[in-house]
Amino acid sequence: MVLLSILPTLMVLVVYNKLPAQVPMEWGIAGDVVRYDDKYKLFFVAGLNIIIGIWIPILPKIDPKKQNYTRFETTYTTIHILFMLFMVIMMGVSLVESLYPNTIMVGKVICAIIGTLFVLIGNQMPKVKWNFFMGIKTPWALSDECVWNKTQRLGGRMFVFCGLLMVIACFVIAKQQVLFWLCMAMVVLMCAVPTVMSYIWYQKIQHTQQ
Repeated sequence: MVLLSILPTLMVLVVYNKLPAQVPMEWGIAGDVVRYDDKYKLFFVAGLNIIIGIWIPILPKIDPKKQNYTRFETTYTTIHILFMLFMVIMMGVSLVESLYPNTIMVGKVICAIIGTLFVLIGNQMPKVKWNFFMGIKTPWALSDECVWNKTQRLGGRMFVFCGLLMVIACFVIAKQQVLFWLCMAMVVLMCAVPTVMSYIWYQKIQHTQQ
């Protein structure tokens, strides 16, 4: 965890003197660079991992449902490690494009990385217990533990399904614009379905209790 927290910063430090004064900071849906910025601002991006690393041990202590974290401690750490590793890879993509422009099809690479991240996180989500900081936190899931568990299981399946579609699409769709909109559709789908179902499950429980 400590290594992943500081690794993006170390990566920037190692190549800092070789970087051009202006580096790509934002890409459009076609995979082309739409914004350049001063290279020192890469340190601000790299610093996000340090902030995440600081917050990880703090969140369970301030969550009103702190007692539940002992039930999914390994999963909690695993998901944060996956996200921090994702940030390290994204920094690597940014540095490669800064040093050797146009060597990476950024749109496809990012889509594949995000899709893989969704698959890995989706496999962990059913293990996430009732809390206020991690998981699919709809009002209805937060109001009932049974609804919470069902929502996380469904959400995990949706993350895996949509993530796999995104990865496969990177190999079969040539146009990065089309790939971008497909990925956006997958994100909407995997968020919308568990949200709607958590509402339906909560209403059924309320109806049963009346």
